[in-house]
Amino acid sequence: MSENKKEKKYYRQVSLSPFTNKSSTFSTYLMILIAVIPQVIMLFITKSFSNLIIIGTCILACFASELISIIQKKHVNLSILTSFLYGILIGFFLPAGYPPVSVFFITFFTMLLLKYAFSDSYVTWLNPVIVTVICCWFIGQINFPGFQVTRDYLSAKNPSLILIQEGIFPTFKFDEAVTSFLNDSAFSIFGVSIPQGYVSLLWDSGSVIPAFRFNFLTIIASIFLIVSDIFSFEVSGIYLVTYLLLVKFLGPVITGGIPMQGDMLLALLSSGTLFTAFFCLQWFGTTPMSIKGKIFFGLIGGIIAFVFAGCGTSPIGSAITILFLNIISPIIQYFENKSNRARIANTLRKENA
Repeated sequence: MSENKKEKKYYRQVSLSPFTNKSSTFSTYLMILIAVIPQVIMLFITKSFSNLIIIGTCILACFASELISIIQKKHVNLSILTSFLYGILIGFFLPAGYPPVSVFFITFFTMLLLKYAFSDSYVTWLNPVIVTVICCWFIGQINFPGFQVTRDYLSAKNPSLILIQEGIFPTFKFDEAVTSFLNDSAFSIFGVSIPQGYVSLLWDSGSVIPAFRFNFLTIIASIFLIVSDIFSFEVSGIYLVTYLLLVKFLGPVITGGIPMQGDMLLALLSSGTLFTAFFCLQWFGTTPMSIKGKIFFGLIGGIIAFVFAGCGTSPIGSAITILFLNIISPIIQYFENKSNRARIANTLRKENA
């Protein structure tokens, strides 16, 4: 068998698809759904019924788009589970007060369009959740909140503390007791302390957008997803570190704040930064497969997040970041595949030699 034929045969045995990095199985989707359910329960506990109505509407719209596939006898084996998961995640990025009728039709037609564009595949190079959220933003931008932090806030040392003191971020009754306990125990070892309000911000920011609210639960969910090997820590970790370092060092330069004193906590605990990093950043088919590709993906993601989400409290910056990363990812994966083919060819040549 000639060398070229041998190489071609080897290529047929190895899948180098640029749009697939991990199989999206039933158990994988189920684990993600389990990870986000506690935050849905918190919406019930906090009586956030407007958000729950929007989430329910999104689920119905996703079911309706799946029904079209069922009628046409296409892929239906994951239809119920994906409808629930997509619906919940889309609803989590939409603000309370967004008209449910608009939510239904935007979600329905966007999901339907994506199904036809990607042959009803469950692994695409565009995140369906993010695309739908962006469509809702463009059509109903008036329903989204604006930036809660202004240039005047950013010129201060701790903008997040000012927002807490002014009541923009709520403070709960348990905050004083928990803060005192942490300062007297864990933080006293390092000779530092945290002001009141940050525990509340970590627990529930009070945003009208659910994905921005329950940061502590998002951290717990991220640990669960990483330990379960659903997502890797490398991409999200590099993404967050890059973004936060830019906020700390470059943010004050742009906003006229105190040098090297950008508020990383504000950036981390607002704008849905954590929720996006662990629930949307590594969606199936949208993430490079190689270590180098993942590192570059995380780095460029942090830069894009700084551009669009700024130093915090952005209503749509995180979603736009994921959309741009989805567009960039196929380019990265193209070069990954090219590198893989070159490596395979070199291996075969060495074997023949």
